[in-house]
Amino acid sequence: MHPIVQTDLDQKQMKMKLFVWTGFQPDYSDGLAFAIAETEAQARELVSANEGGEPYEWGTLQILPLNTPIAFQVSGGS
Repeated sequence: MHPIVQTDLDQKQMKMKLFVWTGFQPDYSDGLAFAIAETEAQARELVSANEGGEPYEWGTLQILPLNTPIAFQVSGGS
């Protein structure tokens, strides 16, 4: 790949963030939703477009940069 193209790609990737909603659309147990986007508005659009329900049901939002390793788990419940 050409060095300029690679640099542009790296800069775009650095703008991306991981948006995680915990407590998403709770029923018997909480759900989890996530989006990788540049802005919170873009992330919300992505979740909404994927049968996201109403934003008041989305729970707590965490915004994490994509420049360090991260892990999450969601335990099942009844």
